[in-house]
Amino acid sequence: MERLASIDVGSNTLRLLIAKPAVSAPIRPILVERRITRLGENFLPDKSLKPPAMERSIAALKEFVELMGLIGVSDYSAGATAVVREASNGSNFLDLVQKQTGLGVRLLSGAQEASLSLLGVSSVISKRESALLIFDIGGGSTELVWKGEGDNSAIESRSLPLGVVHLTETFLQGDPPGQEACLKLRGYVSSILAGLPFIKGFHDTLWVGTAGSVTTLASMWYELIEYDADRINGTVLQRTWLADLCARLADMKLRERRELSGLEPGREDIILAGGLVALELMDTFGFSQFTVSDAGLLEGLFLDLCRTLS
Repeated sequence: MERLASIDVGSNTLRLLIAKPAVSAPIRPILVERRITRLGENFLPDKSLKPPAMERSIAALKEFVELMGLIGVSDYSAGATAVVREASNGSNFLDLVQKQTGLGVRLLSGAQEASLSLLGVSSVISKRESALLIFDIGGGSTELVWKGEGDNSAIESRSLPLGVVHLTETFLQGDPPGQEACLKLRGYVSSILAGLPFIKGFHDTLWVGTAGSVTTLASMWYELIEYDADRINGTVLQRTWLADLCARLADMKLRERRELSGLEPGREDIILAGGLVALELMDTFGFSQFTVSDAGLLEGLFLDLCRTLS
């Protein structure tokens, strides 16, 4: 049986999905792997990928190539996101990836990233006639995708400079960071969101969060010992719970956060920034809860590949 793969080269996490071809949901994974390599580490102020971060990421991609070979993958789709897109040496990094791993990684535009995330989310979130707003909080940026009512409605998207790695390095360096630092971060996020009039005025909109920060928040809600994507999909998180969690995280040291159930190791420093971005989105646009989707860009890349080959 043919096996295909998709790879998401993110600013914080690299992910691999191997499955049998599927032009529509559900995707039935054979293998899902993730490596937190922090590709966007120390990206600012010069907007360049640093050698240690590139080396960690290439090492992870070599592992992925080996796994793809062992399982017999016949074709794949790999995409790089915000931090590579914005990096002064992003093309050099992709050249190194090609030379050292053999992988051809496509540099996704913000619009392509948003469209593929929508495709992935739509594979697990039940379709509704009302409008849909997806927010993908990543390590290097946050993508917003709005889709109007009906299958053939217009789609709009924005890629915002609100990545949790950059936000953490800029605003949350204290241990613990404290409440004042959180207010400054939220103020910055608010100033970016203020320029998004296309979202306002949609009262019957289903808000859906995806990517690692949001799914980790859902895992923390359940206090999962072992991550369960099926349980995460469709989870509804409330503003009151999220606000309380962020307030507690702001006053916790990293060593204390590492003891929290559901918090993936390697995310203890950036989870607060992810929660604060989600919280500011809720307060800016006036929604009190959102639905969580484990599926997103990775699954969108996979489905897009399957459709191209079919």
